[in-house]
Formats: sequence, C-alpha cells, structure tokens
Amino acid sequence: MSKAKASRGDGRQEESYDNGYIMKFDSFDKSTSQLLLVEYIGGSDAEVKYYVKGSRGWRLRGRCSAFVGKNGVGKTREGDAKTPLGTLKPLRAFGILPNPGTALPYLQVTPGTFAVDEQGPFYNRIVQCAGTEPEPRCSGERMWELSPEYDYGIETDYNAAGIWPLGSAIFIHCKGHKSWTGGCVALDKALMKKVLCSADHRLAIIVI
Repeated sequence: MSKAKASRGDGRQEESYDNGYIMKFDSFDKSTSQLLLVEYIGGSDAEVKYYVKGSRGWRLRGRCSAFVGKNGVGKTREGDAKTPLGTLKPLRAFGILPNPGTALPYLQVTPGTFAVDEQGPFYNRIVQCAGTEPEPRCSGERMWELSPEYDYGIETDYNAAGIWPLGSAIFIHCKGHKSWTGGCVALDKALMKKVLCSADHRLAIIVI
C-alpha cells in the first residue's frame, strides 16, 4: 500500500513506497540503496521512478515520463533499437557538461570521445581519441555532438564483456529532440541530474 504523495514548493515529489515489486527486489538485493525503475508503457514510452533507501525504507525522490528504444524493449542484438529488460548497474557517469557532483566516476565528454558500436576489440566501450576522428581500429558515435542527450548520462554494464553483436552503448541519459532512442533510456534533464547528484555504485536500474 502506498502512502499519499507529498508535494514540495519546488515541484519535487517524495512518497513512501511499499509496493510488492520493490519489496521483493529488496529481499534478495541488500546492496542496492538507489533504484531507477523504468516501467515500459508501450511504443517507445516509459515512466521512470527514482527511489532512495533510507532508515525508514524506500522513498520516491523523482519521477518523469521517459523514452526507450524506437522498437520498444527486449534487446537481443546490435541495431535492433530496443532497450534491454532486467537489471543494469552503473559503470560510470559521463557528460558534455561539467561533473554536477556525482559520487560515480565521471568521464568528461570531449570532441575526442566515441562510443564504439562496431565489431572489434573496443566494441561496447567508450574511448578517448587524440583527435576529433576515431582511430582506424574503431569507429562509433560522436558523443560530443549529442547535446542535450549526453549533457549528463550513465554508462551501464549491459554486455560488459563486449560480445558482438549483443548490443552496445546502453546509457541512461537526458532527453533530446526525438521521442525515442536507439536502445537507451532518456529522462528529463532535471531528474537525470538529480540521480547523478545522489547516486553511487549502489544504484540499480531496472527495466520492466
């Protein structure tokens, strides 16, 4: 049973949460103290809720509509434009903008930052090249050019082993001008920044 929402003057919302799904998750994962719950609605639409666990249990710290893959959820391979289902963990945060104060390792995106999406030794890795063009051994998404999407983001552990062609560059990032993503989860920029400023390695991202 959920308790009534409490509104603050600055528009932020918090509420006690006693949902069976969260309780079940909490029963087998005691290491998580922040939870980004992505609830798929249909098409490329989802709702995101951000919970933080304190001494009085889980509390809702923010929520917003979100965009997932153009073809929905259930990712199986590179280029399918789907967002993976299940639990993801953060590897590090990144951004075109300066570090907002996150406890996660922070990668400052520069003109030489690329997310590698082609088969090879650097598949599914973010690499820093000396210039503005990727080196011959890899090619990928020019992250510097994707603002506001990559103003702030989180690199997840999806396909951390880099197995081709299971998929690459699954990030949590800010919304852009499109109402869909290539497989990432896109949030309102305000919530993305809030997550970064309060999350650490104990964050779990769950897509259901």
